[in-house]
Amino acid sequence: MDLHDDTIDELSGDGTIIISQAKVGAIYYWLTIVPVAEPVVAEGSITGPEEFMRMVMNATGSKLVLQDGYVLALQCEAALRAFDG
Repeated sequence: MDLHDDTIDELSGDGTIIISQAKVGAIYYWLTIVPVAEPVVAEGSITGPEEFMRMVMNATGSKLVLQDGYVLALQCEAALRAFDG
């Protein structure tokens, strides 16, 4: 898959995270395609159950399976917490 050859700016949908080829969890993703083809092809956010998201943040070698079946390596940089009050 070469996201840079397509005329896609954003991707969003229901996806799956795979951690160490064993732990799997359903998430929602929202990604913006990076305009220059480099090792990073997209940046954005993923949301899912809090406990699973903590595993994702601490994992290495996680993969994001997009709604249409494409698989991307996942690297988490930072997490922001949203709260009421």
